[in-house]
Amino acid sequence: MRGLDHSSVITLAGAASGILDTLVKKAGKEPFVDYARRVHTGLVGHTPKRKSYSHHIEKRLGIIAHKHLSEDDAETVDLDLEKSAVDALGRAISDYISLNGQDEPFVRAFLSWAWKNTDGPALMERFKAVPEKLKPK
Repeated sequence: MRGLDHSSVITLAGAASGILDTLVKKAGKEPFVDYARRVHTGLVGHTPKRKSYSHHIEKRLGIIAHKHLSEDDAETVDLDLEKSAVDALGRAISDYISLNGQDEPFVRAFLSWAWKNTDGPALMERFKAVPEKLKPK
């Protein structure tokens, strides 16, 4: 949140998401990836495979670019590091909240920061317009 090392945030949030996803599923709750698939289905009309959609999300968040580097890869990657860091952390925190709620100080700090820095009131107005079947369970 202080903007010191976006790449570390992306990498660590990506790893945390992998662990939290499994824990949320084991708890019988809806992980971020499954929620995203449900939204995709509602908007597009078909459900993507879980593994490929998870990969798609990780690619969009810059996690894949940070996780894998080989000789055949390009020398540069075009990413908005700050946005990717915020989004990757948001994904991990959403699964954390599914398991443990919002009362931990670090969760409250992130949610407060996100509310202020992403125009929370406007986001909530857009959320109110979302059909109930596309809202988190």
